[in-house]
Amino acid sequence: MRAFTLAAVACAALAHDGLPKNPELNVPGYPDCVQPVKGGNEFTLECFQKPRENKNQIRVGCVGDSITAGVHSTGGNHTYPGQLQIMLGDGYKVTNLGACGSTLLKNGDSPYWKRPQYTTLINNTWDIIIIMLGTNDAKDKGSGGPPNWPHNCTGSDALKCPFAVDYHSMIEEVRKLGNPTIYTMIPPPLMKKGTYGMNQTVINDVFPTLVPAINKENNLPHPSIDIFDALGGADKASFPPGGCTLQTSKVADCADFCDQQSCDQCHPNNNGYTALAAAVKKGLSL
Repeated sequence: MRAFTLAAVACAALAHDGLPKNPELNVPGYPDCVQPVKGGNEFTLECFQKPRENKNQIRVGCVGDSITAGVHSTGGNHTYPGQLQIMLGDGYKVTNLGACGSTLLKNGDSPYWKRPQYTTLINNTWDIIIIMLGTNDAKDKGSGGPPNWPHNCTGSDALKCPFAVDYHSMIEEVRKLGNPTIYTMIPPPLMKKGTYGMNQTVINDVFPTLVPAINKENNLPHPSIDIFDALGGADKASFPPGGCTLQTSKVADCADFCDQQSCDQCHPNNNGYTALAAAVKKGLSL
């Protein structure tokens, strides 16, 4: 049984507070994992790379947080990695390595680096790795969350800030895993200030410039995939002040976050995850 500390469990419970749980895993979302421990949590998961059916299949790993894990989707193929698998077809094998509540920051309240999904990532080889982290890093005390965000990631020294430094470390680790093609992604917009303790300014104003700058600084061969604009970020001036509701579904891109199936200010609904996957496919030029 994988060891875990009471502090880690408490931290994870805070990160996942209020999110619907996948009953098979006892955690939010639908990563490619199994839960071997009755009543276990995200630290007792055993995750796996989707097995190839033939040696020619291209192995794709989707690294991320609850948005990658597919929280507030209806599961199955409705997560963005699940939709991406359908769009790419049988020549690809897509693995969902989303870890709900996780941060890219090594000193964040729930680092991706300490999650079973990261262990699966680094213990396999890949052809394509897609990284979308940052949403939980944007939490801060002023927004009602843990003090994750360092608030020194703008200006001339932005690429020296802890988020950029740890992003570089992640890219360097991934480069060792069979020399995959690496893509960074700008996370989706936050539709309401303070949701889940997240700083809306960081997500909606800092990440759209910081992530591409990190991408360029690390000499990645392709531009960052812009999920922010794909899910309505370009219309941020039109975001409803109180967040998306069923009554504002035609405002900005609220329809991808709020409908009868799900209404959340951070996680897309099924339609939103399909739009996200389509943007990823376009960004991969596939």
